[in-house]
Amino acid sequence: MIRMYVPSDLEAAVKLFTQTVHLVSSRYYSSEEVEAWAPASPDMAAWFRFFHERYTLVMDSEGVITGFGCLSADGGTVDMLFAHHARQGEGIGSAILETLEKEAVQRGSTEVKLTTSATAWLFYQKRGYRYHHSEKKAYGPVVFDCQVLCKALPVFRDIRRKERILASEGVVRLLETGEYGFLAMHGLNGYGYGIPINYALEGKSIYFHCAPEGFKLDSLRQDNRVSFCVTGRTQVLPGQFSTAYESALVFGRIACDLPEEERYKALDLLVAKYSSGFTDISRKYISKSFHRTNILRLDMEHLSGKAKAIPADIS
Repeated sequence: MIRMYVPSDLEAAVKLFTQTVHLVSSRYYSSEEVEAWAPASPDMAAWFRFFHERYTLVMDSEGVITGFGCLSADGGTVDMLFAHHARQGEGIGSAILETLEKEAVQRGSTEVKLTTSATAWLFYQKRGYRYHHSEKKAYGPVVFDCQVLCKALPVFRDIRRKERILASEGVVRLLETGEYGFLAMHGLNGYGYGIPINYALEGKSIYFHCAPEGFKLDSLRQDNRVSFCVTGRTQVLPGQFSTAYESALVFGRIACDLPEEERYKALDLLVAKYSSGFTDISRKYISKSFHRTNILRLDMEHLSGKAKAIPADIS
């Protein structure tokens, strides 16, 4: 079981580190280097501060600490990762590392770095880490040649409440049937800018229509990364101090300058969705207003959905 480190884990974690360095890393380093790296008489006060200042996890195997890992407070660096010398190859390090990476994403990091010794170089390479640069690290009078590795992390965070995740087919259904959504972007003035807007979905693209110029277009040409949210059925639950809902959230990039043929196609999609009873005159209307209409295309990069079901006893 992976859990948060608590101060009572201090002695076991330091002992694990010391023994593992002496028994495993001694294959790669001299006895002088090993002792400098992991002194037989460790500074427990320094270790206490080290763990306290970081997001530290331990692998608790029926009350025995079999591994630990530390993430810097800013979420950008894995400061330490060790598995017990007698439990190497059991996936302990991998499990802790994966959990640390997820926490880094939650803290807003898009990449994570770490400094590795020769002992763990191959381990990290197999898990997607790549060489970034070399540096020297001193432990007392001994200087080590180390490699700094880097790994790109997912940009988007996982939904925290797993029971609220809306399945992918539910997300697509919402996008197909939604009347309108809210398009959010980085405004030209530095503030967030969100607007309600009609749309049409085709495959992994969402089309919007707008005026040929304005604040929205100026903002999108500066930064074309956006989010788009569509909300389905909602129901206030007064007695539960909550709300039942379903929503779909799309992240992606906006393409502004589309070819004429694609713009006509998008307008046909919008007419089919919002004015299906007037398709016989729609082409004439589209042609008349085409010169003063712009079309935007949102290319989806990530989508997710959340829902809280409406109780059966509430109509």
